[in-house]
Amino acid sequence: MFKKMPIRLRLTAMMVLLLTICCVGLTVILNFSAGIMATRIDAVAVMPALEVGEKPRVNSNIQSPPTHAMMTTPSEGAQQAKTAFRLESVIYLLLIIVCGGALTYYVSGKVLKPLDTLNSQIKNRTVHNLAETMDIPPTNDEIAELTHSFNEMTDKLNDAFMMQSRFTANAAHELRTPLAVLKTKVDVFKKKHVHSTDEYDALITVFEKQIQRLSELVIALLEMTNMNDEFEHEPICLKDVLQEMISELTPIANEKDVQLYLDCDNSIVYGNPNLLYRTFYNLVENGINYNIAGGNVKIEVKSNDKQIIVAIKDTGIGIPDELKKTIFEPFYRVDTSRSRETGGVGLGLSIVQSILKKHNGMIAVTDNENGGTCFELTFSNTK
Repeated sequence: MFKKMPIRLRLTAMMVLLLTICCVGLTVILNFSAGIMATRIDAVAVMPALEVGEKPRVNSNIQSPPTHAMMTTPSEGAQQAKTAFRLESVIYLLLIIVCGGALTYYVSGKVLKPLDTLNSQIKNRTVHNLAETMDIPPTNDEIAELTHSFNEMTDKLNDAFMMQSRFTANAAHELRTPLAVLKTKVDVFKKKHVHSTDEYDALITVFEKQIQRLSELVIALLEMTNMNDEFEHEPICLKDVLQEMISELTPIANEKDVQLYLDCDNSIVYGNPNLLYRTFYNLVENGINYNIAGGNVKIEVKSNDKQIIVAIKDTGIGIPDELKKTIFEPFYRVDTSRSRETGGVGLGLSIVQSILKKHNGMIAVTDNENGGTCFELTFSNTK
């Protein structure tokens, strides 16, 4: 039951208990000490009066016990004083406990007021006002730290909700476009009762193209979904993987009039070779497709004792600074028209980021010093 009480009442109850223990202990000690002192004062030996000029006779060698004339019994006044002292001490004890408890309840209410305010603000939070930040108290205490942490949490939740909303809208758009094309072609085709062979061939070509597009979209989504599957980490020579990838992409680069360059040492990373191949392939292919005629894509690999850095630099159209945080979202495209021409579905960079997370790697995007974009991939140099 005590654990279910509000913090304010718990603090008050604990303080009252502490005050009670301290006051009771102090009262018992004071009454005991006062009783002993009163007894000693009341039982002091009374020496007989001496005449003027008479010296008291003291025998240091013989210590005689005090006689009845030299001792006095506790008086009635002393007993009444003891009783009154004990009664007053109990009254003060209760008064201190009551006042201390009330003061603790009041002070704890003041101290916990920012927590009550935070609680009421949290209760009013919905998915529609997650972007609003709460004012952090200037106290620099645990409540201020809690408010700061809650603001960070709501920011992350808001980003996740916004990303999910954009993902849903983009996915619906990607699925709707080929389906709309197919439906339109079928409607137009049905309006004529007689069709030529060329019309049939044109309709089949459209169907093949749009079905291929839908298949690529579904396959990409399945790859992202299955990215959570576990796989064995094995040593991979980056130079072998990159050389194989460049060999496959060289014909595409020649068609685009783009040169590919590789500067790689014998670095070894641990992971899945197929997934890492897909990562480098997607990034270099983007560098080719979004490049300019006569441009180039350079792949540089550098390593030290702690990490391996793979930099993929192109001389293409570049990415605006305000869009660099969103390019890894599913279905996001920097240049929509150009993406349509290359046949992408906008999931390449999302898959890249998912693969790197599985390999405990990181990816950052910056501007290339010679124009274009630089993707920097960082891997740990340990297994």
